[in-house]
Amino acid sequence: MRRLVWVWALVVAAGLGVARAENSQSMNCGSNDGPLTTHDYERGSGDVVEGNRMEILRPFAENGRMEVQVCDADVRVHRSREGKEVHLTVELGSGGGGHSMADFIHTLRIAPDHGVIRLKFPKEVHATVTLSLPMAEGSRSEISLGRGDLDLNAIGSAGRREINVGMGHMRLHVDGDKSYSSMEVNVGMGSLHDYRPGGENGHFVVSKEYRGAGAGSIEVNVGMGSLEIRND
Repeated sequence: MRRLVWVWALVVAAGLGVARAENSQSMNCGSNDGPLTTHDYERGSGDVVEGNRMEILRPFAENGRMEVQVCDADVRVHRSREGKEVHLTVELGSGGGGHSMADFIHTLRIAPDHGVIRLKFPKEVHATVTLSLPMAEGSRSEISLGRGDLDLNAIGSAGRREINVGMGHMRLHVDGDKSYSSMEVNVGMGSLHDYRPGGENGHFVVSKEYRGAGAGSIEVNVGMGSLEIRND
């Protein structure tokens, strides 16, 4: 019941695109907000932040903690094959409305064992965010998207992986039940489609728990939209 209450809070927050309303340090993704006025970001020597493109590469521990919050974008997340670095890229599908790429960075701090990434985009720029990061046992990844589509490839990953989508479509790629030891999925208003053999579908308010043969946990919360689980 507690989890369903939280998912309904996401439904309400989806009208403003607020990914985690209880975190006072989180951004307000409301459509009526103006451009960001504060930025917590120190540019690294190899960073590319220009025009319609950003690319950031940082060393990161295999068991590190990563917190990500994004407003109005399509987000793709997968395990870093190298296992020891974070690779973030952003592409804008259209102009920034007179703003530079750096104007959309609220927070970008990546230490070797803890990273915080907060990016706020206007809907009209059609941003695509791609993030690869280590997800080994003992790691923790918290990815929150106010509005948009989110694709998580959890194959080969472990640790605690928590995904929150206020309004949009979520696609989760797993290797059968080998990508987790436990998985919880919640949809406040929308649908669940489990395309794995024997998978079940659900509509409107959905809450399901799964046990697997892998390591770590996966938690997915979608306030308003849909969730697909695919066996890749």
